[in-house]
Amino acid sequence: MTNTFSISLDSDLQEMGRVTEFVHRISAHIGCDEEQEHHIMLALTEAVTNAVVHGNKYDRSKEVVIHAEYGGDILVLTVQDEGDGFDPDSIPDPRKSENLLKPGGRGVWLIREYADEVNFHDKGRCVEMRFHVKS
Repeated sequence: MTNTFSISLDSDLQEMGRVTEFVHRISAHIGCDEEQEHHIMLALTEAVTNAVVHGNKYDRSKEVVIHAEYGGDILVLTVQDEGDGFDPDSIPDPRKSENLLKPGGRGVWLIREYADEVNFHDKGRCVEMRFHVKS
């Protein structure tokens, strides 16, 4: 049986509290442990922040949509924005010495570190994150 959850957010970082509540609700429903909830929270907040800041450029007329689907031991989260998109492979590695002191550029790397699988769709406007849930 598959369970689904969705939420739409304004393109405003003030909405991040709703993301936290969303993750808590999903985590309670699927029964993941605290460490896994932390990984899900970190990856999702990075994806939503990127969608608001870089995708929708804080344009409150544009939404960020989060969709969660859980079945078996897999949680799939997608974050969709209405921006112009980007090439995720063009993001410089934030661990390289020339990028260490840059103020940004770590979000996609963190998402890839904390999710078990990451795919980008719709020219980068949609990030799909998969987590193998341990209950």
